[in-house]
Amino acid sequence: MNINLHPGQSEVYEDLFVDQVHRYVPANCTRGWGKSYMAGASACTAIFELMELPETVPNKVVYIIAPTYDQVVEIYYPIINYDLGMEHYTIDSSKDLGKFIFPGRVELRLLSYEAIERMRGKGAYFVVWDEPSSCKKGISPKEAWDSIIMPCINTRWSKKRAAFFGARAPGRALIIGTPKGYNFFHELCHRHETDNEWGYYHFDYTEAPLLDVEEIERAKNNMDAIQFASEYLASFEESSMSVFYCFKRKTHVRDDLPYFAEPEPGDEYGEDVHVCIDFNVGVMAASAFALRGSQMHFLDDFKGHPDTETLAQALKAKYKGHKIITYPDPSGKSRKSSSLIGRTDFSILRAAGFQVLARDQAPLLVDSVQAVNRMLKSAKGAVNMFFHPRCKDTITSMERSKWTDVNPDLAIIDKKDGIEHWSDGVRYATEFLFKVEAGIRRTLRGFGF
Repeated sequence: MNINLHPGQSEVYEDLFVDQVHRYVPANCTRGWGKSYMAGASACTAIFELMELPETVPNKVVYIIAPTYDQVVEIYYPIINYDLGMEHYTIDSSKDLGKFIFPGRVELRLLSYEAIERMRGKGAYFVVWDEPSSCKKGISPKEAWDSIIMPCINTRWSKKRAAFFGARAPGRALIIGTPKGYNFFHELCHRHETDNEWGYYHFDYTEAPLLDVEEIERAKNNMDAIQFASEYLASFEESSMSVFYCFKRKTHVRDDLPYFAEPEPGDEYGEDVHVCIDFNVGVMAASAFALRGSQMHFLDDFKGHPDTETLAQALKAKYKGHKIITYPDPSGKSRKSSSLIGRTDFSILRAAGFQVLARDQAPLLVDSVQAVNRMLKSAKGAVNMFFHPRCKDTITSMERSKWTDVNPDLAIIDKKDGIEHWSDGVRYATEFLFKVEAGIRRTLRGFGF
């Protein structure tokens, strides 16, 4: 097999197959970078690694996944078979079935995302996932990765099993695409911040030698700024549909935030722990922050507790030696907890020894959103809200919460993805502590009025 890679492609290839620095590598690339060729070359390299192993080794399978069957077959069959010359190594291949058979019971399967369930419970040595942002039909991309793709890799080709079989490397994946907003692909591109098995590569049009200057100039004249940023700058930037439009990872996510200070000798309590809570059955989203002067430093988040009492017990155990101050959803004043009949969420928090701070009724949505955006970045440029990378759900919620586009005149947060619960809690706490005063200019949906 002869492959010719440009410098950017070579950088990703060396990470996966030469230096083996990372197991999971998202590559966020401009249009025209050569994603399909890179993906095909990676899949074929994995095939050759598998052909080195004895025939008796199981699960010697490589997958290429693309949004539709037409895409995965029409794009990758000719690249694999002809451009990369794998026709000379196959025992059998079928374009109709999207399958290649190689010596030693090694297989390459071209799979439509629409049929992703067929992969469930099987083994995969290497997976290419092409354009996850365009995978719309069927289960969500997050569910596909967490419950199907990832288990296929790490259960059958873990580091231990790879060493046992004598493979060159454990199971790996290349996730490659062009961004379309703050979606699951965006989330995968940031996993390297908290997990050293993950890498990340970003290539804009200046690093795509397959593009020419005339095409770029034509695109600049025919596309709006957001569209151009997505397609050619490989930027996740979205339109003003973002609720917390002042939130920027580079500015607001910091791994140098100190944890809650423990009690000094002779002191009964350490640093106060402030917790914002959004009551939601089965989610119970909560974010813990330190209030340091005029700044909010978010240091932990929580999810999955079945009821308020269980969450309260978890907080009490985790932050022993600290005063806990809560900022719950104002509806909890009257909402009956499922844990004990007749007790409200507020009464359960107080019974746990927590201070409860909440408005008598929920503040106006636009006011609480404005309070948060002002903390993220004031008109004078002051930044007073930061998040530690371990607050994964809170960061995702801040970044991806959107307004619905059903009616542009209404301020309604889109709840279909279920990621708004943590930012709802942030709104309650921020509005209570740093209320927007009358006469301050509000901002709605990213536009001033």
